[in-house]
Order: sequence, then structure tokens, then C-alpha cells
Amino acid sequence: MIITITILALLASSLVVNVNNRRMTVSQASAWQEALAAAEAGLHQGIAQLEQGLAQNSLPLAGAVPITTWPSPSPTWSSPSASLNHGGEGSSSSTYQYDMTLNKKTINGFDKPYYCIVSTGTVVLPGGKSLSMDSADAVLRKLNLQPATRTATRRIEAWLKPVYTTQGPLKTDQPINLNNHNIFVDSFNSTDPTRSVNGLPDARDSNGHLLTNIGQFDAPNFNVPLSANIATNSPFANIGNASVYGDVLTNGGATDGNGATVTNISNVKGEIINDYYEPLEPIYAPQWSSATVSGSVNNSKTYTGGTATSPARYQVGTVANIGNIRLSGGKQVTFDFGTTKGSPDRTKNYIELYVTGDFTTRGSGSTDGSVVIVKGVNVKIYVAGNLNFSGNGLVNYNNTAKSLEIYGISPPDGTTQTFTLAGNSDFYGTVYAPGADLKLAGGGSSGEFVGSFTGKSAFLNGTTQIRYDEALDGTGRISSFKIAAWFEDVKNLNTGTFTGQLKF
Repeated sequence: MIITITILALLASSLVVNVNNRRMTVSQASAWQEALAAAEAGLHQGIAQLEQGLAQNSLPLAGAVPITTWPSPSPTWSSPSASLNHGGEGSSSSTYQYDMTLNKKTINGFDKPYYCIVSTGTVVLPGGKSLSMDSADAVLRKLNLQPATRTATRRIEAWLKPVYTTQGPLKTDQPINLNNHNIFVDSFNSTDPTRSVNGLPDARDSNGHLLTNIGQFDAPNFNVPLSANIATNSPFANIGNASVYGDVLTNGGATDGNGATVTNISNVKGEIINDYYEPLEPIYAPQWSSATVSGSVNNSKTYTGGTATSPARYQVGTVANIGNIRLSGGKQVTFDFGTTKGSPDRTKNYIELYVTGDFTTRGSGSTDGSVVIVKGVNVKIYVAGNLNFSGNGLVNYNNTAKSLEIYGISPPDGTTQTFTLAGNSDFYGTVYAPGADLKLAGGGSSGEFVGSFTGKSAFLNGTTQIRYDEALDGTGRISSFKIAAWFEDVKNLNTGTFTGQLKF
């Protein structure tokens, strides 16, 4: 009898130990997983902080500290610890805390910011100061049993790189339609002498005629790698048998069968990719502390510049009294240098213009357009209404896309906005109008659009050529941030200093 009781007692004791061990394993494993969820919550909060901090033409804010330069060491902002509601295995407390560090990578002379966010999630462990007897489990989890409050802690990192409004030749939210004939989309690099002609996409004489085929879309050295990618958040894209020296990216587009939504793709040199989605950030009216305000403009007018740190700012109309710029015949708007003591000052070469209504031209002759940008002057234009540059409507004597930025202020819901660039004149500039139907229509023997173009939808017609300058990437506005890496920091380094190669 005594032996039987002893055996039963040992069995019962072993059962209790095993059950308790299983209970501890389950509860500690649950707390371990919930610590990861808390860390991810902190990471998402840090990303939301970046997105919220995006302001017009500025880097995002990290907490309350605006980051506009990169001193040494890299600037870091630490969030306060935040508690989360928690109902896990015997535990009722979880917290997260994250650190955000700004770094930079210099590409083609431009400093591209990227952020490291390190988030730590902590969950209070239930039970006493003991681990389960599963040795592998104990080694893996590295639970903290030393303080009075025992915890499970996990740390994860994310690296985020900026997405610029100038990344790629053509982007839309709704369908792309490349119609008619003689349409091609290619790229060059104005900073690379082997992939440009003195910084231009091709060589021409004084009359605009091509001298050689260097720089044309069939020159292989200009289109290696294939970088002229066009993208839409829609599944629909009619490529119209246009020559595209890059990929076509859609959101779920199909290329085969009766249900094909990406059509006429025989001349696409890259791939057809159907898992693309990138939200187009809206553009809001500029909030300037001061500007020169005038009424509508129907006659010739010259806007003069300020310095890079203090650009000259002009506003046509007000919210209450909408102002338009409407030019025809020989009327011109000219963007020119500012003056010092009555003489042109080449340091005063930055101009910003806000048009509260429409901006339209009808051209003014075979040489100068209705809008003229003097060589050396940089112009940024915001348009709240419609834009229509037709005829020889714009001449940018810089012959560089980065010297002209045009932004379409996002219209109210249900309001139609159109941006039209048409005619025989070459266009050098960038257009970001996420709420506008974009139309590029060349004519005659030339319709060259050098730059980057983004709209709600896009329609290309006539003899239209989009020449994307890869050197634009890193200029313009930061529209969002994309996750480049996401991983658990098992060594708890928490350095925030990037030592690998972040691919842009």
C-alpha cells in the first residue's frame, strides 16, 4: 500500500510539474508574441508620425523637432513610452517606445533622407520568477526575470526611404491611355555624359532638327538600364503600341484572355507588373507668410526672383476672388532674375507663383511662347484650377526639367480638373497634379516632353515623346515613405546607424 501511495504521489507530482510547465510555456510564449505586437504598434506609430509630418516641399518632422539638415551625429528623436490595452495570459500591461533617426545617402549629388525607426515592445510576464523547463524555449525568448516587474521585450527596426513626386516619367491613379501614333517613353541621365548630349536627351541644330540619332529612343546606351517605367493604380492601361523603354506597372492588370485590361503592349521593352500601388499624396494651397498678391493677368507681365532661401512669391487672386492667368497673341508672362541696384542679380533666381484660378495660354509665335523662363531662373507654380499650355505656350530656356515644377492643387471631391500640355514646342519641367486629368498632346513633327508627369489619369495623343531625366529622382517633393527593410533586432543594437547598402 505504501509503495502504491508513493508511486501515485510521484505520478501526481510529475503531472503537476508538467502541467505547470506547460502553463508557463504557453503564457510566456503568449507574452513573447504580444511583445512583438507592441513593438510593431510602436513602429506603425513612428511611420504615421513621418506621414503626418509631410508638408509642402519640406522634410517630415520627427516629433517636435524639424529636421532639415544632417548634423553629426545623425539627429534622433525618442518617443515617450505609451501603454496599450492588453488582455493576455494573466498579464494586463504592455508598452511601446520608439526612436527615430534621420540618415542620408548621396546619389547624383542629391542628399536623399531615409529614416531608421527602432521600436521596443514590452509585456509584463505572469507568474513567478521562473522559466519553463523547455531549455530551447528559454534560450530563444531571453525573458527578463531580474526586476520586480518581470517582462518580455522585443525590438524591431524598419528602414524607410522617400518616394519623390519625380520618380518615373508617368504615374496616375486612374487609367493610362497612350493613343494614336509615334508615342514613346524613354529615359536619359543629364548628369551622365555617356547617356546625354551636353545634358540634353538628344542633339539638335538651331532650328530644332535632329543632328544624329544619339539620344533617340533606339540608342541602346541611353536606355540601359530600362528606367522609363510608367505606373497606374488602376488595372487599366492602353499602351497603344507605344514604345516604352521600361516596365508597365498596374494594380491587378491582366494581359491575356478576353478580360485583358493592359492592352497593345507589343512595344513594351520591360516587364508588365500587376502588383503596383502607390497612393498619390494630395497637394494643398501654399500657406505663405507673405506674398505679392494681384488680380487676374491678361496682359504681359514679368515676375522677378528672390534668393534660394527667400524666393520671390506671387499670388494671382484670392480664395474669395479667384484670379486667372489667360494669355493670347503676343502677351507673355516672363520669369526673370531679380535686381540689385537696378542690375540683374543672378543670385535672385527663385520664383514661386500661386494661381488661384486657371492658367491658360494660346501661344505667341514660332520662337517665344506665352510663358518664358529666362535661363538660370528656377520656377515653381501652383495652380488651383485648370492649366492649358497650347500652341507654343511655354519656353524654358534652361532646357532642364528640374528648373520648372508645376503642382496642381487637389480639387474638392466631385470637381473636375484638367492639365493640358499641347503643341509643337518642347516642354522641360515636372508636373504633379494628383487630382487632374492629364493630357499630353504633341503635334507636327515634334512633341517632346522632358521631365516627370503625374495626374489622376493620363491621355497621350499625337506625336508625343516623354523623355524622363533620371537625375530628377531625389528632387521635387517627398510624397511618402516606403519601407525598404523590416526586421527584428535580436541583438538589441539600437544604433540607428545604417551600415549596409540601402537601394534607392
